[in-house]
Amino acid sequence: MDYRRFGDVLVVRLDRGDEIITTLAELAKREKISLATVQGIGACDQVKYSLYNVAERSYSPNELSEELELTSLNGNMSTMDGEQYNHLHATFGRADGSVVGGHLNEAIISGTGEIFVHMISGEVERSKDEAETGLNLFDFNK
Repeated sequence: MDYRRFGDVLVVRLDRGDEIITTLAELAKREKISLATVQGIGACDQVKYSLYNVAERSYSPNELSEELELTSLNGNMSTMDGEQYNHLHATFGRADGSVVGGHLNEAIISGTGEIFVHMISGEVERSKDEAETGLNLFDFNK
């Protein structure tokens, strides 16, 4: 990974073998990011993503090992219990033209990744919603 800062924006290049989730978490700690939006594109060859079933409060995991275009990476960086927290979704284009995606759990870069991290002044904590969804939600009362 390499990156440059332009005001409140980090322009990030991920390299072959970089894993998106862990690399962005390391970047957030290094740059002390407590709130940001994330957008990106690239190429991956190993991905794990899932779909959350609210009624069952569980994720349905999916795993792919093939050449994929990362057509869209979107999400945010915030904090939970005082620790850095990333929430990312992604879509991937397959060789046959179909697209798959969901909540991103892991993605290994096969070519490159081009990511923009738009840092926001402030902090938003998350809290687990035990009552309804089981999700880690923005908590504006913390």
